Amino acid sequence: MEYRTLGRTGLRVSVLGFGGGNIGGLLIRGEAAAQRQAVARALEAGINYFDTAAQYGDGRSEETLGRLLRELGATVFVGTKVRLVPGAVAEAPVALRRALEASLRRLGRDYVDIYSLHNAVVRGPDPSGRALPVEAVCGPVAEGLQAVRAAGLARFIGFTGLGDTAAIHQVVASGLFDTVQCYYNVLNPSAGYPGSPDGVAQDFDGLIDRAAAQGMGVLAIRVLAAGAITASPARHPVAGDPGSALAQGGDYALDLRRAERLPPLVRELGLESPVELALRFALAKPGISTVLVGFSDLAQVEDALRWAARGPLPPAAVERLLAAVRQPDR
Repeated sequence: MEYRTLGRTGLRVSVLGFGGGNIGGLLIRGEAAAQRQAVARALEAGINYFDTAAQYGDGRSEETLGRLLRELGATVFVGTKVRLVPGAVAEAPVALRRALEASLRRLGRDYVDIYSLHNAVVRGPDPSGRALPVEAVCGPVAEGLQAVRAAGLARFIGFTGLGDTAAIHQVVASGLFDTVQCYYNVLNPSAGYPGSPDGVAQDFDGLIDRAAAQGMGVLAIRVLAAGAITASPARHPVAGDPGSALAQGGDYALDLRRAERLPPLVRELGLESPVELALRFALAKPGISTVLVGFSDLAQVEDALRWAARGPLPPAAVERLLAAVRQPDR
């Protein structure tokens, strides 16, 4: 297992991180034996970063992860996240601490290594009613997160880089956060390379490089585009519904169509599957410390470990892939 430094946190994290979210679903809906097997195998292989959130299964992911890590006697890095109700911004320090204390009880831990805000960040009105204005994120919300860090309940604080691109970049430039979770995959690589691939998908405008230049630790998320990378709508029995798009200008059905151009390239490059292509593409981007993958069963863990062991895609393969995804749809 390769390890990289997570920005200014100094944490040495495995390049492959274990995601406990709804998309993979293992820690939420999986059988107890299957959950234990997968986590035990991940630990054996050297995965040392585990990602969860209070919202994943209404706390079930945190509870499962905490129980398994205790049973297996594991010492690892754990990150969890909070989604703040916009109406609670005025009392952010109280709301954030209360939420983190509840997460720590479910995890059975005294602290987490990274505590992240999981709201989208916007400039101006938000029709969804779930995003937070950038002024709030860089104001009372950041202050509340810094307070739980000062109290020793979290070693570092971060945010999820979703919402308006300009607002995300403003939060990065503020220097208030230690880490950022970046939306990045072969269907929309704009967080790492210039431009929206098709003029429709959101342009994250080089977010990874900007964050890394600020000394932030970068965690890549949705590297498999919620499973759309396979270009097949079939899903594992415990996998969650892909739900609404995280990034603007896209949805699961559209990503499935975008992914149809990948199989010929997979064959050309001599790879096993589009998933291997997607994972190793993410590993190849400088500035990314860990690639978070949500799992549904032990076989998926084994696949990811095998492909990660082959290392990042070579530069020539990355360029070939970028050229392919930028071709206009026929």
